Amino acid sequence: MFSWKVKVRFCLFVTLLTMPIVDTAWAQTTEKISYTATNSEDINQAVFRFGIEKGFFRDEGIELVYRFLPPNLALSALMAKEIDYLSQLGTLTYAAVRGLPVKVIAVGYDKPFFFIMTQPNVKSAKDLVGTKFAVSSLRGTAARTATSALKALGINPAKDLTLIVVGQSSIRLLAMEAKSVEATVVPSPWNFRFRDKGFKELVFAGKYVSEPFVGIATSDEKLQTNPSQVKRFLRAFLRSLKAIKTMPKEATSFIARAYKLEPAIAAEIYQTTFESLTENGTVDQELLRGYLQGIREESKVTKEIKVSDAFDFRLLTEAARELERQ
Repeated sequence: MFSWKVKVRFCLFVTLLTMPIVDTAWAQTTEKISYTATNSEDINQAVFRFGIEKGFFRDEGIELVYRFLPPNLALSALMAKEIDYLSQLGTLTYAAVRGLPVKVIAVGYDKPFFFIMTQPNVKSAKDLVGTKFAVSSLRGTAARTATSALKALGINPAKDLTLIVVGQSSIRLLAMEAKSVEATVVPSPWNFRFRDKGFKELVFAGKYVSEPFVGIATSDEKLQTNPSQVKRFLRAFLRSLKAIKTMPKEATSFIARAYKLEPAIAAEIYQTTFESLTENGTVDQELLRGYLQGIREESKVTKEIKVSDAFDFRLLTEAARELERQ
């Protein structure tokens, strides 16, 4: 007969043998976090998508889920708590200036990805004087970027051009093909499609504009109630930002594969991307003040707007320090 101690030990031994072997790395659960982009072709999302492929978000326990929404619907979804974060910083900044409880918490790009495309016969910006220029709207990042670039090239859009609101890039392409407009402004990668149709790329308009373009924004409530999630997201973003800048060959290959582009075009896009990325997710305070002043005037908001009313980089700074200690 076995003693009770032997029986207990035997039972424990059998239990250990029959217990499933659990890989702790796989046992960790990931949290689904929703993040918006305008569409699946947004080249400006490359820094985030590269981070997803490299596993930076997974390392932080995040499964990043994209929601493709136009900027106005993205803002509404954020306020309704249907999404966690959005990337369209221009729309959110306008909302913050109007008093909505939202904040930009990181900036990925400080140069808008817009290009001025013209009819083939246009040799310089001066050839546009007296012509029709197509825009998606009379306000917003695209219009503001085009206006700044044209002014830098010696054109006063208010006096020298007739601005025509046409709509989406695909419709503006049709307008150009019909020769009903002489020029337009389009986001990448639409500039390549216009080039394929024989139109001329006059200038990368973002060269003349420095302002928050794409990054991370969220609600004040999210910042107050779930700062740990915010910091995990920001840590993954900072790793992505560093990786896409320090791994040019791998990043270019990723852009070609993810966006189904020819290697030469991917290399060109990477160069524009590299020139437009921020150093550490933040933007100079003086630049932000000027940017907010412009939006305030455009929105006809009379009250004074502080940088802290629309931008909050405190958790980004904490996330950066935590990465340094790792």
